[in-house]
Amino acid sequence: VILPSGIAGEWSGTTSQGMPIAFTVSAQERVTAITLGHRFNGCAGSQTFSNLDLPTVRDVICAPGPCSPSQPGSGSFGFAGERGQGIPSTSVFGIFLPANEAQGQANFSEFAGCGSAIGVGWSARRR
Repeated sequence: VILPSGIAGEWSGTTSQGMPIAFTVSAQERVTAITLGHRFNGCAGSQTFSNLDLPTVRDVICAPGPCSPSQPGSGSFGFAGERGQGIPSTSVFGIFLPANEAQGQANFSEFAGCGSAIGVGWSARRR
């Protein structure tokens, strides 16, 4: 299903930690790559997840409550990296908004020597 919002392209922005986020949405409107920086509890770095094929979903759920009528979502996506006891994992969730904007949250779990940072906000724009 192709979303009418036209979300394909290169997106980039910044997290609430002041680190970069970038992702690519294919012409088929699937997220194919995510690069995400992190900085928390004395640790900093960047991760790139490539060769992805994540669908964008038209039904957007805003929590808490319904999406604001003034800023309806145009689609969403989610990514969850490897998970398990003692295994560092990263997840990224986002919604596409009007005017070539996107926003969401990232979670960094069980990073060795650093712990976790959950609910790190981010915003991005299509280039």
